[in-house]
Amino acid sequence: MRRSSGLRWPGACLPLLALTLAAPRAQAAGAEAEIEAGTAAYAAGSLDSARVAFGRAVRLEGHNFTALRWLARAESDLGEDAKGEDQRELFAHAVEHARAAVQVAPDSARGHLELAVALGRQALREGPRTRLALSREIKAETDRAIAQDPDLGRAYHVRAMWNRKIAGLNFFERNIARAVLGGVPRGASMDNAVSDFQKAIELEPGYVNHHLELGRTFLELNRKADARRELERAVVLPPTSSPRDSRYQDEARELLKKLKP
Repeated sequence: MRRSSGLRWPGACLPLLALTLAAPRAQAAGAEAEIEAGTAAYAAGSLDSARVAFGRAVRLEGHNFTALRWLARAESDLGEDAKGEDQRELFAHAVEHARAAVQVAPDSARGHLELAVALGRQALREGPRTRLALSREIKAETDRAIAQDPDLGRAYHVRAMWNRKIAGLNFFERNIARAVLGGVPRGASMDNAVSDFQKAIELEPGYVNHHLELGRTFLELNRKADARRELERAVVLPPTSSPRDSRYQDEARELLKKLKP
């Protein structure tokens, strides 16, 4: 009776090898399918469905940059209309996933943009101390996004918001800035806010929120005619630039009502 040499025929390993190689390909294909479903849901304004799809894509392929940045965007947008602890959790998840996207692709402007957006929205719901502590990172991430892709309109929007918020700090907040940051961040001004919003509109003229926030900025500057012009543009644009366009247009209408003819 012949003893086995203990060696296996190479062909016996082929099915296992094929399965080992096929698994990552199947996961990648599944993640891409989920991303496609998520972007379609996002475009249709179904943010909850989009978040679920992008979440499944991340579970299938944890280092998929596109899935991570879209998941951060969906969570950040959902957080805008949430309340209390739900809102806080959504913004925290958005920041977490945006940070992961930046780690995966540090040279991608869109990852830095989503992180800046998520941090900015999170900061607006925090107290003055935390808000000011986050301001430096928001500015840094926005500047990185613009340096890597100067044609990203939303990045100029975020920087415009940063300029407006920092320039509008009251006496109490400026004292906190001195304690937390060693001083008020330099370079912020309402003129820079206007300039950045105008650049955002130049790059993305159909983006409703650019016009809304430029209108708000003009109101703060008491430039009522300019404010009316931008708010009226926000109202008449097709609501196709963001799932939140209808809400932005409602806000623009309310501001127009308060403007005297």
